[in-house]
Amino acid sequence: MSPSAIDNTLEGKRPPLLQDFKGVVATPSDRHNYKIKRWADNAVRQAACVVFPVNTEDISLAIRFARAEGLSLAISGGRHNCSGSSSSEGGLVIDMRKMSVVRVDTERKVGYIQGGTTTHHAVIELFKHGVAIPVGFCGSVGVIGLAAGGGVGFSTGLHGLACDNIVSATMVLANGDIVHVNESEKEDLLWGIKGGGSNFGVIAELGMRLHEPRADVYHLMHIYLPDRLPALVAELNAWMKVRTPEESLLFNFVLSPQNGKPILILTGVGLFGIEEGERLWGRFERLGPIINKSAQTPYDKIATFADAACERLGTKINIGAPFNNFDYETVQRSYDLWLRATVKAPHSVILYEFLDYTQMSKVPMDATACPWRTMDKIAMIGIMGFTDEAEAMKLSEELRTCISSSSTESTRESIGYPNYSHALGADNETDANARKAFGSNYTQLQQLKRKYDPEMVFNKWYCVRPADV
Repeated sequence: MSPSAIDNTLEGKRPPLLQDFKGVVATPSDRHNYKIKRWADNAVRQAACVVFPVNTEDISLAIRFARAEGLSLAISGGRHNCSGSSSSEGGLVIDMRKMSVVRVDTERKVGYIQGGTTTHHAVIELFKHGVAIPVGFCGSVGVIGLAAGGGVGFSTGLHGLACDNIVSATMVLANGDIVHVNESEKEDLLWGIKGGGSNFGVIAELGMRLHEPRADVYHLMHIYLPDRLPALVAELNAWMKVRTPEESLLFNFVLSPQNGKPILILTGVGLFGIEEGERLWGRFERLGPIINKSAQTPYDKIATFADAACERLGTKINIGAPFNNFDYETVQRSYDLWLRATVKAPHSVILYEFLDYTQMSKVPMDATACPWRTMDKIAMIGIMGFTDEAEAMKLSEELRTCISSSSTESTRESIGYPNYSHALGADNETDANARKAFGSNYTQLQQLKRKYDPEMVFNKWYCVRPADV
């Protein structure tokens, strides 16, 4: 249905299926409430209708209405997906931003996170109670998309993936039914949302295991000139042999916002005090950064370290590049290719992540829907500020191939961390990428899809095809 047709349908009064909807229903003619802006400009789609639920019953009504009117559905949480997976051209978007309540059950040590909660909001609210959940580095990312898609971050070394910490959920299925998911109810769905993303319904609220964090962390922040690249690669390789689970480092190629020249940024989170941080990471200071802003930082600021880069406006494409080897020759080629890419896409970055995956690898491959537990290392490629999307996609693929080129064949052919490869997740003409993303767990996910969403109502992110009857 076209946006204008929906406008006419909703003109004057709501249709019967939305009469009891407590939140906001907006069409393009409603300039105040109609919100389709996304983190990436190229992810914006002209929805026929955007609804803003305030409770789980609203979500159910929205799904039933969309299906009755033949509207394609999209779920919008943190709105960070670059491929348009949280948007729907001519369809209906369930925008969860009005559902962002965070509750804490101190006795059971479970945090309840509503579907529109961002990482930073969750960290702040939980920290008021002296507790935390595993999150990533960017505060504006939605917790639900992060966790249901796997979820890596600075505490992965201690607590594993975010999805491994999911203990329950309240969901709305494709038929509008509201279900409670835990180890004794719908336990098959609990398995499916631990890495299976949005394939089975709208997650109105997640229950996640809580941890007791430090009051503060050590934040490493070094900026180097490009001539330090060989020394940094050598030192990072030496550090990886002795690092602890409390240490997470990110190594970036960016253009300086001050003068537009290339710089190397080494940033990290250490779940320890400043003395330990200086002892463990003093090796990097001896390499001569031109800027050193390392400091002890309050824990509730921890999810904002990447916000400066994440808040840049404009066009964006993200893709992940799994790799085994961090050798200088490959890194230098990647740097050279990235530098050429900045001519057409000046805000582009390469971010090499060095996280400890020991804890996540201890979980059996079939214990959750998430199968990429043998992943070694991952880089995130962000092509940003482009005008030609097809050219930008080509650049991202060239960089991905380059970064993974010295790795094993299985690593080169894998998707790696699905949450980083937005474009691959949105390419659902076939299920080739979903099969790659879910690997040996794909067959079981197909059974769940047949049971809970046989008509593929939820089809925006690595869409699983239902098993044949």
